[in-house]
Amino acid sequence: MKLNKIERAAMNNPVRAAHQHHREAAWFRRLAGGALAGQHVLEVGCGRGVGAEVILDRLGAANVTAFDLDESMVELARKRLHGRPVSLSVGDVCDIGEPTGGVDTVVDFGIIHHVPDWQQAVTEIARVLRPGGLLLFEEVPRHVLDSWALRTFTVHPPDNRFEADEFAAELARHGLHGTGRIEDHLAGMMFVGVARKA
Repeated sequence: MKLNKIERAAMNNPVRAAHQHHREAAWFRRLAGGALAGQHVLEVGCGRGVGAEVILDRLGAANVTAFDLDESMVELARKRLHGRPVSLSVGDVCDIGEPTGGVDTVVDFGIIHHVPDWQQAVTEIARVLRPGGLLLFEEVPRHVLDSWALRTFTVHPPDNRFEADEFAAELARHGLHGTGRIEDHLAGMMFVGVARKA
């Protein structure tokens, strides 16, 4: 699902960008056991391109392939990332246009909770990852999505949401096994983790 105006404003501002560049990048570096130097990284749901900047500048990837369901966000990302080693397109995480086993790492900056059939998104991520490849994820659990504020001001699929343990179980069902404890952050408003493809 595309973001509504309120959530787009919340996700596309300097505070959110600074949080991604500093705190979230540090979480992912630690969880991944270091940087992603020399890797081909896929970002699912690129928004205006801040995540791709983080992946290149903070995590050290060689190049990034990124897509978003929202054409206007992809256009903003193209302007932001002009001249960088990034390939951008309009796309759907439930039907990823990458070859099987062709990606070293997939990064999810809080996109999968927007997907009605999130299990299909996990299936596709598992398909495109090479054996030994990583999924770095930041997600919002069901109990937060069910809060009055998020139900009132944002738009998310009303059913088939997940808590961290349910998300981890679905990853494992597709051969994506956690490499450590899933961490709660921001007073339980989000969880982050890493899984490696068997």
